Amino acid sequence: MRSKNALTLLIIGIVFLVIALLMGHTYYIGLHRPPLKYANIPDITKDYLRNLNLNNREQGITLVDVGPFDWDNEKDLGQSTSQDEAGDDGQEGEQSQRGWQQTGNENFIVYYPYDENAVWQEQALKVLRQAQETIEPLRELFGTYFYPSDVNGRRLSIYLPANNAVYKETVGKLLEQPNYDVTNVAGITITEIGPLGCLTRGIVLSPDCFKVDANHINGYVKVLQHEMSHYVFFTALDYNKDVHHYLWMSEGIAEYFCNRSDRRQISDASSIDEIRTECQLNQEFAPDASYWAGESFFLFLDQNKGKNTIKNFLKNSYEYSTDSVFIKMEMPSEQLHQEWVHSLELAMPVDTIPVIS
Repeated sequence: MRSKNALTLLIIGIVFLVIALLMGHTYYIGLHRPPLKYANIPDITKDYLRNLNLNNREQGITLVDVGPFDWDNEKDLGQSTSQDEAGDDGQEGEQSQRGWQQTGNENFIVYYPYDENAVWQEQALKVLRQAQETIEPLRELFGTYFYPSDVNGRRLSIYLPANNAVYKETVGKLLEQPNYDVTNVAGITITEIGPLGCLTRGIVLSPDCFKVDANHINGYVKVLQHEMSHYVFFTALDYNKDVHHYLWMSEGIAEYFCNRSDRRQISDASSIDEIRTECQLNQEFAPDASYWAGESFFLFLDQNKGKNTIKNFLKNSYEYSTDSVFIKMEMPSEQLHQEWVHSLELAMPVDTIPVIS
């Protein structure tokens, strides 16, 4: 009888110890949440995030109740599906019978497919090095970078699917949207916003980024830099405030940062005319123009106002909407638009400047 009582007390003690540890872990995470406030996201900011997710396939953003235990990388797709079986051909489906492999450091985990020749392992190591090298340029431009200690201990996850079928499947699983269309999407940053912060579930790079041909001259490097800029930007936003931004702002600054466009110096009349008539700074641009024209605008700021103007623009955008940033920085958007178009016209050869009647 005495031994049974002792065993009962031991079990009760273990249960209480487990509960205490769980409560302590929750409290610890609460103390070390990101240095931002998310408890009362205004409706205008919620609408911005929903519209962004609907209108731009390269930013998978959802509003969810991010809990204290959701930040652990052990919940990553690359770890939770490591034992899943392959598809009928032995390669598609959940990567392969060997599951996802991984490499990483204190800041990143890169998940990649197994192959006997270790080609993908080599690619993963290159991606890891490039991600690490991108941190300092991001800090320089955006004024901040979010290390694991800033986001509840979570390392930034980067996925390298083996083929387009796995690419679509990986994005669909991370977004919990199986039929998510990734056609012509070179990369995607998947983010969840909730009371405990902005949780980036992962960056997924298309396998096409690693092709070496004329159509992929910039390769994975520029795509990775573009997506990492989204990670920093959306983590930096104070969602307690009206941080409504136009698509051209978030995509334009990402393109400016990675220098991916082949026409940074816009000098053709049709593009300038589109900027003049369709790219007012106090409204949305056409989705495609959000990239190339958005980049052109930030390049204009760099060349005519200085890089510090861009840094201040970003710093203010973490707490204010795009329209409010223009007002706060005493840069009327209409006047700035005219200056931007004029600078593009000046860069054109004299005999190609269109005559406006």
